[in-house]
Amino acid sequence: MVKIETMKWAAKAVLAMSLATGLWAISPASAKDDGNFDVFARVELRAVQSDLDFNEGDDVDSSGFGASGDVGAQWEPNEKTKVRVKIDASVFDYHDKSRDTRESIGGTIQLTHQVSEEIELRMRARRVENIAVLETLATADQSSADARLQWERGDDRIRLSAQYREREYDLSTPAKGHGYRLDAQYSRRLGSYHWIRLDLRHEEMDSKDSPRRSYRRSGARIKYSLPIAKRLRVRPSLEYREWKYDSRIARGDPDGSLREDSFVAPGVDIAWGRDSRGLYASASAEYRLRKSNDERYGDDAIRVGLRIGYRF
Repeated sequence: MVKIETMKWAAKAVLAMSLATGLWAISPASAKDDGNFDVFARVELRAVQSDLDFNEGDDVDSSGFGASGDVGAQWEPNEKTKVRVKIDASVFDYHDKSRDTRESIGGTIQLTHQVSEEIELRMRARRVENIAVLETLATADQSSADARLQWERGDDRIRLSAQYREREYDLSTPAKGHGYRLDAQYSRRLGSYHWIRLDLRHEEMDSKDSPRRSYRRSGARIKYSLPIAKRLRVRPSLEYREWKYDSRIARGDPDGSLREDSFVAPGVDIAWGRDSRGLYASASAEYRLRKSNDERYGDDAIRVGLRIGYRF
């Protein structure tokens, strides 16, 4: 049964969507005619069923139901520059009743500039409250700043990005952490909604207040998108991820080593809808073949998810 708080936050997401629609409708006609100002919004519902009984990372939850929404505006002062501001809110209600419903709210400001015909630079600052993170079952508040350099020519695109993060953990004893994340992506466009993409990622987090929160994580993923009908595509993927903790002894390890985890995850998702405004939906499934020198975390796991949303 979904908690009352979940329904309240879902209502807030719908309210944000309605507000954005109203602002879009009453925005000055000259701004819309010039095409240099736009208001947008999104609302989404999601469900997760997972064998995992602990958080696997900031993008993956244990089993439960959630809702999210965002509203924002984009201004283009000239043909090469875009300024975007966005506010977002989300809620996730875990099936495990020993865990509190997670309610998050965040804000983002972003500047994108077309340096040349082939090179684009993006800079972004963000603050978000109560996110799920790898290093603790408790939530964390995060402030971040990042930059992304993009090169694109014809059907080939390369993106390189770097992000600095500071986290405040919601623990009984106050603790903070800081670190960075590096990403590289190569994408080859084969046709409409038809592409192949390779992602590489490395991140580190250090906490002097709580050394158990410090970790190093790296990963790689290859994904392929194949359109099979109008607005419908199937997207198989294969991901590898490994991470190590700086101050956690692996339980059951005869050598008393620090904990090290990894997994290989074949997966597939089916997506329907357009990337622009309108209704969209996706269903995903992946099977994680896990390894760990800690006896508590070496079991394989399956995770399936469903998302339904609307972009305004």
